[in-house]
Amino acid sequence: MGWKEVFLCALVVSVVVSENPIWRKLEGDLEPEAEAEVAPFEEVDESYRLPTVTAPTHYNLHLRTAIHRNERTFQGTVEIFLNVLQATDKITILNRDLVIRRVTLYRDGAEPELLETPPFDTDPRTEHLTITSSQQLAVGSYMIKVEFDGRLQENNNMGFFRSSYLDNNRNRRYLASSKFEPTHARSAFPCYDEPRLKATFTLSITHGKDYHAVANMPQEGELEPDQDDADFVTTHFQKSTRMSTYLLAFAVSDFAIRTSGYQTVYARSNVFEETEYPLQAGVDILNALSAYTRVEYTDHMPKMTQIAIPDRGTGAMENWGLVAYGEPVLLFNPSVNTYRNKKTVDTIIAHEYAHQWFGNLVSPDWWDYIWLNEGFATVYEYLAAQLAYPEKRYMDLWNVEVIHNAFAADARESIRPMTWNAASPSEIAALFDTIAYSKAGSVLNMFRVVFQDENWRAGLLEYFNQRLLDAAVADHLYDGLQLAIQGKDVYPTGFTVKQLMDSWTTAPGFPLLTVKRDYKNGQIYLSQERFLSDRQLPNSHVFHIPYNFATQTSADFDNLHFDWLSSKAAKISTEAAENEWVIFNKQQTGYYRVNYDPQNWELLIDALMADPSVIHVQNRAQLINDAYNLARADRLDMSLPLTLMKYLAQETAYPPWAAANTVLTYLNNKLRGTEHYPAFLNYVHSMLDTVYATVTVETVQDGETMLDKYLRQSITTWACRIGTADCLTRTEAALKQAVQSNIPVHPDVSSVVYCYGMHNSGETEFVWLYNRLHTSKNQAERSLLIDSLGCSQNKEYLKAYLMSAFGTNNLLSTERTRIVSAVYSTSRAGVDAMVEFLMDETIVDEFISSLGVGTLNNAIANIAARTNNAAEQQQLEDLLGKLGSRVSASTAAAARATVASNFYWFNTLEGLIVGEFLEGFVEA
Repeated sequence: MGWKEVFLCALVVSVVVSENPIWRKLEGDLEPEAEAEVAPFEEVDESYRLPTVTAPTHYNLHLRTAIHRNERTFQGTVEIFLNVLQATDKITILNRDLVIRRVTLYRDGAEPELLETPPFDTDPRTEHLTITSSQQLAVGSYMIKVEFDGRLQENNNMGFFRSSYLDNNRNRRYLASSKFEPTHARSAFPCYDEPRLKATFTLSITHGKDYHAVANMPQEGELEPDQDDADFVTTHFQKSTRMSTYLLAFAVSDFAIRTSGYQTVYARSNVFEETEYPLQAGVDILNALSAYTRVEYTDHMPKMTQIAIPDRGTGAMENWGLVAYGEPVLLFNPSVNTYRNKKTVDTIIAHEYAHQWFGNLVSPDWWDYIWLNEGFATVYEYLAAQLAYPEKRYMDLWNVEVIHNAFAADARESIRPMTWNAASPSEIAALFDTIAYSKAGSVLNMFRVVFQDENWRAGLLEYFNQRLLDAAVADHLYDGLQLAIQGKDVYPTGFTVKQLMDSWTTAPGFPLLTVKRDYKNGQIYLSQERFLSDRQLPNSHVFHIPYNFATQTSADFDNLHFDWLSSKAAKISTEAAENEWVIFNKQQTGYYRVNYDPQNWELLIDALMADPSVIHVQNRAQLINDAYNLARADRLDMSLPLTLMKYLAQETAYPPWAAANTVLTYLNNKLRGTEHYPAFLNYVHSMLDTVYATVTVETVQDGETMLDKYLRQSITTWACRIGTADCLTRTEAALKQAVQSNIPVHPDVSSVVYCYGMHNSGETEFVWLYNRLHTSKNQAERSLLIDSLGCSQNKEYLKAYLMSAFGTNNLLSTERTRIVSAVYSTSRAGVDAMVEFLMDETIVDEFISSLGVGTLNNAIANIAARTNNAAEQQQLEDLLGKLGSRVSASTAAAARATVASNFYWFNTLEGLIVGEFLEGFVEA
């Protein structure tokens, strides 16, 4: 048999029927999906909100699960102690898909007084569970007892849900855990599932005796044997701190536990060694946050547990005292995981731990203020990680990873503002988007810098003290900051913190600051308008913009004193000479773009070409990102950013290369497969060759910093991508050596070596990498290996690899779809293999059956996005014809429209300018 047949036979042998659960990205994940656009100022249906005539004070919740036997059903009883605030005959709480067996109403007191067993009804639209008393309930304290049954969720990682993993003997083990934010507590027990309706909780869980339960609070007393079934025990937990329902958390599993003081990490036993680093990181980061906030974590919560949930993806949830993570973002194995994995572990722990203050200690009054949670957590995701590990300089990544990401989403006309109301569960879920995370973080960090960090911390302490264990709106934050900065000369006279910050939080978008100079007298005209990526529209909104600037003779980028533009335009005076540059927004701490008149742009380009170090590294990244996006928005000629980027031949810092990566990726996608592509490769070579000579491709040097590793990966990826012979030779040799010795390469070079080493390697190397994937228990390593295998240029290997996505028991559902995207994402060879694979009618039906029509639609869309010439267009048309009705008319039409747009780009002004610019890089 040929290699393909041998490989497939091996896969068939390993196929086992399994109930491997499917997961998809959760609401609120740290890397959100592209969100749907929202029309500002849309009315919401307030009927989803609970009536305000009652409010909870305490829950006694008991659950029973047989997850150890993989039973989906669970049983529960909840006693809800509540206050009637206004005489009523109805108590309304929330219920999603629970079967309510019985409701009993009591008057609360030293001994609860049974009143009645009232009727009840659930509205499936609003999910209101309304309990109707036969009598008017006077203002006072009551208790309702609700007995109910439910089913563990699966395939969505929400509510009370089931997960599983394979142990070392390849037996499937099951566990159950919770994820309630934002509206899923009601699917686990009837409750007042709104963030401001806080209460205390006393929890108990009955479960298999060989499993253990963990929750927000420590265990109370000994395990209690079950009176009815000797195979079960009950774990009781201490009464909780007052908190929102979405923060209640628990898990039932057979996990191993690693402990350090009051912190623990829970994970499956066959990855126990990977819990050492996250436990220590948790200790370091929580200590740093306690010191920074001046609110000691243990003053309000006695313990901190981190739990790694298998098959949960890359999400995480900040439950108070029990933070849950997908395995790839918590577990760390230094022998196989990269510096980027470690960065992810550090920053996601910091993000979730920051929530212990921002969201848990003080919660948003309603989801319209979710930025009070996620914006702050995004800031301290980087800042707290840097406080714990200052040598890693995490804040050096802030601009290119957070601000630039926020700009991309926030430049759309229909984007929502930070403060945005929502009512239904789907509307609320949609709020967990780039605006809540990256934009809110960018705006908050701007004000942290402007108000100065020490004042900021004092304002946060005031905010915490005023709203401790309660809910907040934006004005509460503003009040705390106002008290802290009063008289400190860090904000403009005549304005308040509320006025300044509301101009950013209640309006969509962000400003473009336009700088026009009068070179004869040194005066500068500043104007502001809302920046949109695809148009210019009149807008009367005024952002209060904190600005500063450096000049060629006063290039002090560290003095971050600010002035304010609180009008649509203003004129300022400078000492800048006619022949020297000015640059605004020092270190790009402000959340806005800057455009200059042509002469100043030319002065900046000349300065970069002469000596890049005269401009701060973050401003070098800013200039690339701003110039490129201004050109995309038709505010600059595209030749300007392309000319500016020629200075990169002298650039040895990572942030500017990260900004350039966006530009180069865009152009690579537009130009590959066209007549302009050879010139584009020469253009990239001209910038890359010098810095490439300073980095190593296949080895890690002593003393390398984290940013050195970021730079090396960026440079070597581009060098190999554009076909640099030395890069491809080195990666191929390093991969072959790894295979021969059966010793993997250093993790920090593995992504480049494995991917580009595959380009000219054969069966032996492909099978070696596949076997490593098959045996690896580390989900982050598995993802890297999946992507690396997709880099092969051999279409037969790739088609066999695609076939493997259909059945092997060792693959998670997300890994199956990742194999598909890995094949079409890396090169045209992968796209061709994908097309040929889908042309086989005997395969495509199994593809749809196994992976879903959504995966097929995504593949079609991505093939279309990578179609740049007539031959590729015909290939796509042949595929669409072969697939017939398996692909909807709308999917086919969208694919054809994408191709038409790709072709039309060369007739646009942007396309014509790019083509003309690249003529200067055509080899003679």
